[in-house]
Amino acid sequence: MPGAAGDGDDAAARYAGRVMAERARLLAARGYAPADDAGRRAAVILDVGGQIYAIDLHHVLRMAEPAWSAMPRRPDCPASVRGVYGYVGHLYTVIDLSVLLGGAPMDHAGAMALLRPVAGLPVARIALLAGRTLGVDDVVGAPAAASVPGHPMAALPDGRLVAALDPARLFAARPFGV
Repeated sequence: MPGAAGDGDDAAARYAGRVMAERARLLAARGYAPADDAGRRAAVILDVGGQIYAIDLHHVLRMAEPAWSAMPRRPDCPASVRGVYGYVGHLYTVIDLSVLLGGAPMDHAGAMALLRPVAGLPVARIALLAGRTLGVDDVVGAPAAASVPGHPMAALPDGRLVAALDPARLFAARPFGV
C-alpha cells in the first residue's frame, strides 16, 4: 500500500510542524514580561546560617546534593574552599558560602549550587554550599537605601529583603589558590 507510507509521512510532518510552531512561540515569549512584572526575576533562595540569600537563576547551572572530594590544600588556599566536585567532565571548586560571607564553616550542608562560568574569574567553575535551598522565587530589586555593603538587596514576594548575591561581585576580588 503505497498510500499508507505517504499518510504516515504527512502526519509526522504535521506533528513536527506543530512542535516547531510551539517551540517558536515559547522562544518568542522569552524575555517578555508584562508591565506589572517589570523588574522581577527568578532567583534561587538559599538559607546560609539562618540568613536568606538570593542568586539570580541565570547564574545557576544546577542544584545538586552536596557531595565533594577532599583535595590536597595549598598554603594559600582560602578556608572557604572545601574540595572539588566532578560534573559532566568538569571539576568545580566547592566553596562554603557561610565562610565566604564571613561566617563559621557549616557543619552540615544541605544544598549545593553549581554556578555557570563567569568570565574573568580566577576559578572557572564554582559550586556553592548552603545550609538548604528554599526554592525558586521571583525577586525584585530593592531601593539602594536598603542595600548592605557589598551586596544589593532584593525583595521577595512576601516583602522580606534578602541580599542578592552576584557571582562576579562575590568572587572578583578574592584569591582562590586552588
